[in-house]
This record gives sequence, C-alpha cells and structure tokens, in this order.
Amino acid sequence: MVPSKLKRHLYSSHPSCAIKDKQYFKRCLEQNKKQKKFMKSAVTVFEKALEASYHVAKLIARQKKPHTVGETLIKPACMEIVRLMLGPNEVKEANKVSLSADTVKRRIHDMSSDILGTLIKKLLSAEKFALQIDETTDIKNKAQLITIVRFVDEDFIKEHYLFCKEVPERTTGEEIFRVTDDFFKICTYEKTYGMG
Repeated sequence: MVPSKLKRHLYSSHPSCAIKDKQYFKRCLEQNKKQKKFMKSAVTVFEKALEASYHVAKLIARQKKPHTVGETLIKPACMEIVRLMLGPNEVKEANKVSLSADTVKRRIHDMSSDILGTLIKKLLSAEKFALQIDETTDIKNKAQLITIVRFVDEDFIKEHYLFCKEVPERTTGEEIFRVTDDFFKICTYEKTYGMG
C-alpha cells in the first residue's frame, strides 16, 4: 500500500494509535505472531487428539471390547507409557485424547455411518446389484433379517454386509420386502437430503 494512504488511514481511523512510537507497533506485530503460532499449535493438538480418539475407537470395535475399556484400561496404560518413556510434560498432551464410553460409542457410530454412506453411494451409481437375504432368530426369539449386497465396483465384484434389521411382524415374503424397501428408502432419502 502507498505510505501516504496508510498514514492518512492511521490518522483518520485510529487517531489514538497515531501518537504511538514505532516500538509499540513492533510489539503488537510480535504479539500477533505469537498468538497465531499458539492458535495453530492448539488446533493441531486438537486435530491429533481427535484422530487418535477415532483410531482407538476403531481398535476397540474390531476387538469387540466394551466401550468402557478406552477410559478404564487403554487411556491409563497410554498415560503410564508416555510418562515413563517421554516424561510427565507429555502426559498432558496424551490426556487430551477423549476415550470415554460415550465418545467411543459416538466415534464407532460415525465411522459406521460413513461406511454405510459410501456403500449406498456406490450402490446408487452401480447399474445393478444383487441382494442375499437371510432370516434368523436371535436369543430373544426375535426374527432378524441379515442382508448382504454384491455389486461391480471398478471392474471388481464386491460383497458387503448391508444391514441386520429386526422383522417386527411375521417373516413372510411381503414383510421381508417391506423391511428391505424401508431401509433403501431411508438411506436414499438421507443421501439425497444430506441427513446421513
């Protein structure tokens, strides 16, 4: 910018700062740089803690462990390892990873929704797909409908678990069709209107 215009702006818009010396502005600039660095550091730590939380939730889900294992075993074990190997100051950073039972449950649900959304998107873009549907009874004597889908994706035949839903009525052909049809209606509605 032109120095004369900057000077005019300073005197007209910020008259209280016009009488300040050059050192004042240098201090303001340094303080601004420090704040930016701190904010970037804080955001980076938060992003890493969030990513770590998702990775641990994925491990818990894969091992089919209770969601409470994150806060009762994994986090204390990690904190102890970090304390012994890296020092007490780094324990504060490791403590920022949220592993409560509710958080783990939410992370697993988020990942599951993302996987289902990606699968539905692929099914909608595929020309054809095949469903394999089986009905079984759980330990509460409730009918469960298990559905697997097979489709072509990038010249490869893919097979994925699609859903497991309780059949509320009798397990007739009509009821099985209704449950499957409702699943697809809900998924395509959520995909179309951005709710899933």
